[in-house]
Amino acid sequence: MSGDGAPPQQPPWGSSNGTGGSQQPAQPGGPVVPSQPAPPWGGPSTVRPGAPYPQPPRAQLPGSRSPQAAALRSRRLRRRALLLLLPIPLLIAALVLGTKLAFLPVIASMGSDRYDAGDHSGAADLFDLQKTMNVVDPWKAWFNTGTARHRTGDDYTAISDLHRAYDLAEGEEPMVRCRIQINLSIAYETSGDYEKITADDYMAQKKALEEALAARAAGEDYEASVIDPYGDGNELTPEQVQDDATTWYSFAERSFATAEQVRGWPGCEDQSEQEKEQNEQSVQRLQDKQQQAKDAQPQEPQDPQEGEEQEQEQPEPDQTEEERAEAERQEKLQEQNSEARDDEDQSQQEYRNYYGGDEPAGGTGEEQGGGGSAKNW
Repeated sequence: MSGDGAPPQQPPWGSSNGTGGSQQPAQPGGPVVPSQPAPPWGGPSTVRPGAPYPQPPRAQLPGSRSPQAAALRSRRLRRRALLLLLPIPLLIAALVLGTKLAFLPVIASMGSDRYDAGDHSGAADLFDLQKTMNVVDPWKAWFNTGTARHRTGDDYTAISDLHRAYDLAEGEEPMVRCRIQINLSIAYETSGDYEKITADDYMAQKKALEEALAARAAGEDYEASVIDPYGDGNELTPEQVQDDATTWYSFAERSFATAEQVRGWPGCEDQSEQEKEQNEQSVQRLQDKQQQAKDAQPQEPQDPQEGEEQEQEQPEPDQTEEERAEAERQEKLQEQNSEARDDEDQSQQEYRNYYGGDEPAGGTGEEQGGGGSAKNW
């Protein structure tokens, strides 16, 4: 209290009763520094001027988690995201498949229109789109594509597609497979026709080459491109061209034989009489073409005697050792009989020349009932 009895005045920032904070005594000669309340986590209640304000530990901040809890939550979130993403590929595949199935009839109709219009290449490209993700009669896409490829002249691709169609139609009705194998046989036949034409061209080339070589040897005019078609100094020989022709003739023979075999596959047993007759005619035509390709192959000249010796030396493939030994024994007996007959003929001739009559069959003249000579041998 002051000397005049008046109450002491409160400082403008509050008293020390906690309402306005406490006042720290001023240092001699310095300003008065207000005191600050102690933080709830403990620590000094006053901060010196210029000193950093104390921060609480990071682990004790409100709302913070431990590293283990954060890692667990991160794994949980990734698992949820994965579960949400898993059905997306299935949904995309179902969407694509549904779209493809919806457009299959449209593609088939467009391909048929192109085929009927004579655009077989465009039809084949459209039919080719039906091959992927086709679960409804998949053999049709391969059958249509192979048939269209055959009409474009690409028999090698057609054969491959039609083979695939025949395999996919394993559970279909026999007449379905019959249609496929008929087209497959036709593709093999046309392929053989092309191969035989190629072989014929090689034979014509061989003939022209021989004529050019003969003209050059005689000093006459000749076509140089026939002997050296590329102009690089590598001249052709008739033997080389003949080998190429032989190879293509063998290809044609094999194609015709395969076409005939395809005609005989099971599946066409229920054909009508007219269809069966046409099938028999096709088989006969293929056999004739096969024989023509075989006969057209140039043969190497061979010594007839050498061929006979080789033919005699070669044993029969189906003979056993006992049969072969018996055949050799019979052959030796025939040779001995032939020699005996020759000796007998010679003996009879000598007898006629010496005695002027026929030699008796054997024994004395009396034993034979008389006649002839009575001389005994």
